[in-house]
Amino acid sequence: MVPLSYNFRNLRVRCKTTVMTACGFTLTTAALVMMLAFLNGIEAACAASGEAENVLLLSKGHSDEVLSRIERSLVAQVATSKGVARDAAGQPLVSRELFLVIHHRPPKSGAFHFLQVRGVLPVAFQVHSQVRLLSGRGFRPGQSEVIIGKGLEREGHFQLGDILEIGRKRWKIVGIFAAQGAAFESELWCDLNELASPFRRDGWYSTVVLRAETPQKAEELAQQLRNSRNISIEAMTEPSYYQKQSEQTRLLHTAAWVVAGFVGLGALFGIMNTMFAAISQRSKDIAVLRLLGFGACAILLSFLVETLLIAALGSLFGAALGATVNGLTRSVALGARHIDFTLRVDASLLAYAAAFSLLMGTLGGLLPALSALRIKPLEALR
Repeated sequence: MVPLSYNFRNLRVRCKTTVMTACGFTLTTAALVMMLAFLNGIEAACAASGEAENVLLLSKGHSDEVLSRIERSLVAQVATSKGVARDAAGQPLVSRELFLVIHHRPPKSGAFHFLQVRGVLPVAFQVHSQVRLLSGRGFRPGQSEVIIGKGLEREGHFQLGDILEIGRKRWKIVGIFAAQGAAFESELWCDLNELASPFRRDGWYSTVVLRAETPQKAEELAQQLRNSRNISIEAMTEPSYYQKQSEQTRLLHTAAWVVAGFVGLGALFGIMNTMFAAISQRSKDIAVLRLLGFGACAILLSFLVETLLIAALGSLFGAALGATVNGLTRSVALGARHIDFTLRVDASLLAYAAAFSLLMGTLGGLLPALSALRIKPLEALR
């Protein structure tokens, strides 16, 4: 095998072309890490949004609570279903909820954006046990008060004590809540009846959430309601619902790898050009190596090692650059709703990006390395 010191010396001599080629791999790896961190964050937010004990009900034929419409008479039927948990007073843990997406313009920014409002009753805080207050207090039933998720507070549009105009009412923000990174953190919660009246939504709900005693009983309850002949409704566990929402990112996954492929193709041609130029300049070196007894496989491996060193150098800096987005918060539309999420860079993501970069380096160096084997020693030394 050709000593590695030979490869390091050649990379050092051609430092300018080495750095420029490595920059191509840096951009490839960084772009891929950032795009995958974006998708990783969305999937993590959706995964945190469902409690395995909860069964979410939507009207028949709908897969998003924004478009769902459940009649009040249906709630009494599902509340008595076998498997629904009960509170200390013996009342079924059934949360009736109204979810609206409204167009709102905060006075501070002056720019219109969508605002997600969820009308609930006090039982909702028992059904959605992950929701907890961080500051302030809960809204009082019958009052025009709201609590906001910490995602909205983080964006800087709203603060504790602010007054909002929703519909024809003025609402006061009295509390800020967290939900363990769930999609609820991008919403405002208020009293169901106070929200339904100005928007003429009395008598029906967007969704009904049933609390079961265990995740297994929740699965059984969902199956029971789906198969019922007396109730026409879509029933699924909360994790299943949010998993379906996150499936909308599959197209983004494909797009991320396509973009990375095009960027990687540029890096591939860059390293091919670099290595072809290096081989043309080092034809006498290759001839001497052949005369010294180094075989074709040793020379082939030597040039492949050089390309991998360049690719490894570029992917290392690219991974470090891409990792800087870890922890940044962004908002994305899933269906008719928006969720705030945190970009996540983990070890497996970095490994995928590095492997992709090294693969591009191997493919880019293979053809020039094969061309080095065609050099005839005696002709090269003339």
